[in-house]
Amino acid sequence: MKEKSSQIRKKSAARKQTGKVHLSATATGLTSQAGLIPDVKYLQRIGFEKTVSQTVPHQRGDNADYQLTDVILLMLVGMIGGATSIAKLCGVWSDGVLREITGWTKLPVETTDRAAL
Repeated sequence: MKEKSSQIRKKSAARKQTGKVHLSATATGLTSQAGLIPDVKYLQRIGFEKTVSQTVPHQRGDNADYQLTDVILLMLVGMIGGATSIAKLCGVWSDGVLREITGWTKLPVETTDRAAL
């Protein structure tokens, strides 16, 4: 019988709850990273962050803006988007529409991504 984890997953200070998103293929509002939106929604639907936080029980301090699951999600989506370095990863996430749809209110700089790992 599995034992329930007593750890409570902290919410990220850098993200907010998002609503339903409707995509349409019009010429207005298209961005270069729009193809990543279905990937992000898929990861949310399968419970990616919950699975990672249960598998890798790493909690950061109370004053940390970013949790480990945040950094893993940023890197995974960045790699799907073609990022081959941390600098390019920040370039993928500089897309305002992608950040808005995923709920990111602010993003870590390159050195924060490295320090979180």
